[in-house]
Amino acid sequence: MNTRRLLVAGAASLAATAACAQPHIRPGLWEQTMSVKTDNAQANAAMEQMKERLASMPPEQRAAIEKMMASRGVGATPGGAPNVVRVCITQEQIDRGFTPDRDKRCARMNMSTSGNVTQFDFTCNSDQHNITGHGTFTTMGDKAFAVSTVSDIASRKTSMHVQNDITGRFVSASCGDLKPMETPPAR
Repeated sequence: MNTRRLLVAGAASLAATAACAQPHIRPGLWEQTMSVKTDNAQANAAMEQMKERLASMPPEQRAAIEKMMASRGVGATPGGAPNVVRVCITQEQIDRGFTPDRDKRCARMNMSTSGNVTQFDFTCNSDQHNITGHGTFTTMGDKAFAVSTVSDIASRKTSMHVQNDITGRFVSASCGDLKPMETPPAR
């Protein structure tokens, strides 16, 4: 797996794992801003290159990318801000605790909650990569949250230490045309 695919897989796994820590939020349309920092220069360069490519795409090509993302449950934000996406969170997802994946390749453990802060450890393992880490999920009422995770991601070809910060804000009770995100099967 190349560094870019490893980083994308890791970010998706971390986001799913982090989101499941504290399900006391409203169902509906959410806007999430993500910041990812790694100790891997190649991964950092790949992230910057992806941002630059998106920013310089012709409108029709960007629309095609946004349509593909929306078919997977990730919507673009107005203005196309980098690192900001919209997702539809359903009551069913909240009720089942945002199970990180349908193939049971991710697990949470050592969860503890004090007030509005939940801390947790997590692992995600597949044939392609292994992720171990720790996270903190902070709710600000039922309309906002912040997640911070630190993790180590390893594959056969590379490894990296990742700091992932996500903030979420409730946008609307209606998701409009955006479908809920489906967790992809393990590869």
